[in-house]
Amino acid sequence: MVQAVMLMAIYIMIPLILAFSAYEFKTMVTLTFVVFALNFLTFWWELARWLDSWLLTALYSSDTHTRFNMAGFQNTSDDLIMNLVMGSMFIVLPAVWIGALSWAGVTIGGALGNSFKVGTDTAHQAASKGGDLANNAIGQFSAGIDKGMKK
Repeated sequence: MVQAVMLMAIYIMIPLILAFSAYEFKTMVTLTFVVFALNFLTFWWELARWLDSWLLTALYSSDTHTRFNMAGFQNTSDDLIMNLVMGSMFIVLPAVWIGALSWAGVTIGGALGNSFKVGTDTAHQAASKGGDLANNAIGQFSAGIDKGMKK
């Protein structure tokens, strides 16, 4: 449910984020990576659930624990370690995953945006020179007309 709500929030915010960023290429790539990261959380949470079940089976099927000791009174150090591992698998690992993919999206989006800018600079400069030539020609033509009218 958490993943579905997070995806819903991102999908609702995408048009606003893109509008406020002026449809910058870097923002679009970053949002693509964030949506992919959120969709991929299913794998990490299922892996954590499987590991949690497997660790419970391995831990409570041994001689140090019994199934009647689910509160963990017999071996508290193993239970503490298991709680830390499970907490990190359900919370820390997905947070690191989303952070890493978001950072990758920002970096790749920035690099692609810069490469597109560099690639189009030549065309921009050529168009700018063409516009300047047209302005000069129009200026000379209108100066000639003004000179002819004054005679």
